[in-house]
Amino acid sequence: IIRGTLRYQGFPEFIKTLVDMGFLEDTEKEFLKPHPEAPALTWREATAQILGSSSHAEDDLVWAISSKTSFADNDQKERIINGLKWIGLFSDEKVEPRNNPLDTLCATLEKKMQYEEGERDLVMLQHRFGITHANGMKEVRTSTLVEYGDPKGYSAMAKLVGVPCAVAVLQVLEGKITQKGVLAPMSPEIVEPLRLELKEKYGIEMKEKTL
Repeated sequence: IIRGTLRYQGFPEFIKTLVDMGFLEDTEKEFLKPHPEAPALTWREATAQILGSSSHAEDDLVWAISSKTSFADNDQKERIINGLKWIGLFSDEKVEPRNNPLDTLCATLEKKMQYEEGERDLVMLQHRFGITHANGMKEVRTSTLVEYGDPKGYSAMAKLVGVPCAVAVLQVLEGKITQKGVLAPMSPEIVEPLRLELKEKYGIEMKEKTL
């Protein structure tokens, strides 16, 4: 079994850099606690403190980052540093403190990465099976789901995470699922009622095809 996720080029390396910098930590930091009377903290100042740098000048911040992580080459370094600049980590933009580096970073990303008017997301999931029959014949079957978000409603990600969970809970409450304990959706008794309701009421289904 091979499982993969499609990402934009450089995504894993960018996230690794954030990890190495300490930006994905959820440990509380005193300087990131909201204090109504405290002077507003800029991102360059917060970045310096998270990195443990005595200076918040951009060149010094880049040096501090380079001392905590590694880059495959100069092109990768430039791409990642430009990404950090786009987020605003070297800027005089005011931080919205949320107690720890991770939540404080998320507060900024929530503003910078929200959908523009009319934009929507897309979720695509595909299972690909290589099958060898008893007579030696081989075939490939795919099971594919494609879901677009609603620009005026829920994102595809929210729908595909929330609706199946809600349907499962309702079926337990309505007595359609009666098994006890922690159960994976791998038996027909559980899978079929869920699959049918998701398809008929919400249009969520996998399309199967033999190649």
